[in-house]
Amino acid sequence: MARVPYVEREEMDTEGQAIYDRIRQDRNSPQVGLQFRALLHNPKAAGFLTSMGAQLRFQSAMPEDLKEFAICVLSREWNSGIEWTAHAALAAKAGVSPEALEAVRTGKAPAGLDEKQKAILTFIHDMLRRKDVSDATFNAVQKVLGMKGAVDLVLTCSYYTAICMAQIALKPEMEGKTSTL
Repeated sequence: MARVPYVEREEMDTEGQAIYDRIRQDRNSPQVGLQFRALLHNPKAAGFLTSMGAQLRFQSAMPEDLKEFAICVLSREWNSGIEWTAHAALAAKAGVSPEALEAVRTGKAPAGLDEKQKAILTFIHDMLRRKDVSDATFNAVQKVLGMKGAVDLVLTCSYYTAICMAQIALKPEMEGKTSTL
């Protein structure tokens, strides 16, 4: 059960309703998901955060398979069943192999990954586990993704870390699915 009540659109003032509608439109969804509705107790901040997420998900300089792979690595690092369940399916659809996803899910990676995936995994592990990224690791990611893609990877890591931390604290429910993590 969520630690805070989910905010309903009708409970919000005009500005809050506009933010709710923008979140819904950014995700082309009939309603705002539960994890975002938990954040709508602070509509402006939630709106900025979710707009950042929409920009990174739908306008990223990273190739779709590598972007979704990176989100899967992040969701695994944060033990987020919500993000893993959604993004493992998107990663598979984008061409990430079942073996690569299973290696990330079970913690056996980098075994089973290609060189591009290994560069992204190392980058994310270094950021989250070591709290440092070496020049060699950054250069490997930049070689794979280009400068803009490398920056998008940094921002994607930042966004999904924020979302996963909010999930840890607020405990929103997963909508209509069972976690595959």
